[in-house]
Amino acid sequence: TNSGKKVVRIGYPGSQYSLGGAAAIAQQKKFFEEQLKKIGYTVEYDPFSGQGPAVNEALTSNKIDIAVYADFPGVVLKSKGVQTDLIGISQNKIYSTVVVQNNSKIKTVKDLKGKKIGFTKGTYMQKFLLEILSKNGLSDKDVQLVNVTTDAESSLVSGNLDALVLTDDQALQLTSVKKVARNIVSSRQYPEMSAQSIVVALDSYAKQNPKVPVAIDKALIEARNYFKSNPEDSYKLLSKAGLSLEAVKQEYSGEAPNFDVLKTEINQDTIKRLDATQKFLLDNNLITNKFSTSSWVDKSYYEKALK
Repeated sequence: TNSGKKVVRIGYPGSQYSLGGAAAIAQQKKFFEEQLKKIGYTVEYDPFSGQGPAVNEALTSNKIDIAVYADFPGVVLKSKGVQTDLIGISQNKIYSTVVVQNNSKIKTVKDLKGKKIGFTKGTYMQKFLLEILSKNGLSDKDVQLVNVTTDAESSLVSGNLDALVLTDDQALQLTSVKKVARNIVSSRQYPEMSAQSIVVALDSYAKQNPKVPVAIDKALIEARNYFKSNPEDSYKLLSKAGLSLEAVKQEYSGEAPNFDVLKTEINQDTIKRLDATQKFLLDNNLITNKFSTSSWVDKSYYEKALK
């Protein structure tokens, strides 16, 4: 650590500016830096191209202190016995989308029967895919599931895959920016299937540095307030992650003027949806150990941040 300063290492899936929701604004407006500086810490950002599973690996091996990512990998890690605390919410609803090539004959989810669908294992996209298939009377046995980690886009465009399940951001990149695909269904149409972006800290780190989670939550609250007062500037900041301004607006403008999707508190709904995610993972044998989500959640930091 430089000059005895303490560093907070924040890890997340994607590239440098792909922190989602309130955390994206807190990163770019330097709210994280300012709040942490007040308590004598600097911040280091660690993006992982390997998505949630790579972030989990980094937490497990102590390469990062805090993760901002979807609830799905968060629940997976906790169920493995890695001691983390859920200390905040960066975005209370994050969405996934199923896209197909522009000229594809696939129009509805039912048309996916027998088709090759690409998705990334260990992500909330996997959950949405299985749930939306089931809602349409299909199971994973009725389709060909392909775990794609790289080159998903070229596999779709070349026709090696018939469909792709992506995050909202990634889907907009293909449908609105590059215009190489169109969407057939999104969890925006089924909010109960949406995921949430959570902030987790290693329990040992949070206990040793109790002011850090409070500072993180303060920055997230500040970011949401900034978003509400300055939506146009916020859209611009979010477009730094690679989406066009139009695509970002498509993603968020429907949330104006309150931007409730960026509400950062941990509430009953948070826990209810964590329980649903855990149940899904258990039912699909993706995890084996059940744990209490309400004791995983530590609201004390958020409560202090509000004071």
